[in-house]
Amino acid sequence: MGFKMKKRIIIDLDVVTIGLWKKNDKRKPFALNFMKRVNNKEFLVVMLTSTLNLVEKWNNVELSTNIRDYYSKNTDHFIDDLEIFNFLRKYNISVSEIIKEFLKKGIKREDIMLILACITVKADYLVTLNRKHLKGNNQFINEILKKNKLHTIKVVYPNEI
Repeated sequence: MGFKMKKRIIIDLDVVTIGLWKKNDKRKPFALNFMKRVNNKEFLVVMLTSTLNLVEKWNNVELSTNIRDYYSKNTDHFIDDLEIFNFLRKYNISVSEIIKEFLKKGIKREDIMLILACITVKADYLVTLNRKHLKGNNQFINEILKKNKLHTIKVVYPNEI
C-alpha cells in the first residue's frame, strides 16, 4: 500500500489576502476553500521571508498580523532571497539578468521572486489569483526558465489543484 506525496507549493500573497480580507471579491470562495486545504496540511508549503517582511510594513496592522500568522502556522519551509540567489549562481545564472528578463514583460519584482523560489525549491505549483502578472504569463515565464536551463513551473489558481 503506497502513500501519496504531498505537493510542494508556494502560495502567492493575493490568495491569502483575498481569503482573509476582501469581502465582496468573487474569488474569495476559491481562496477560502484552498486555505482550508492548506490548514488541513494537504500540501508542503514554502514561503519567502521577503514577502512576510513586505507584509509587516503594511498600514493595515490587523490584516498584516493575520497574514503573517496564517503563513507562520502553515509554512513548512521558509526561503530567503539569498538562498534563491545562491541557487541561481550555482548554475551560473546571472541574478540581475534573469530578473531583467521578467521585468521586461511587466512582471513585478515580488512575483519574480516567487517564480525563482519555485525553481529553487522545486515546487510543484505556484498558487495564485494573479491572472495579469503570473497566470496569464505562465508560457512566457516558462520560456525564460527553459532558456536558462531551469525547470518549468505550473502557475495555477487555487481551484485547479
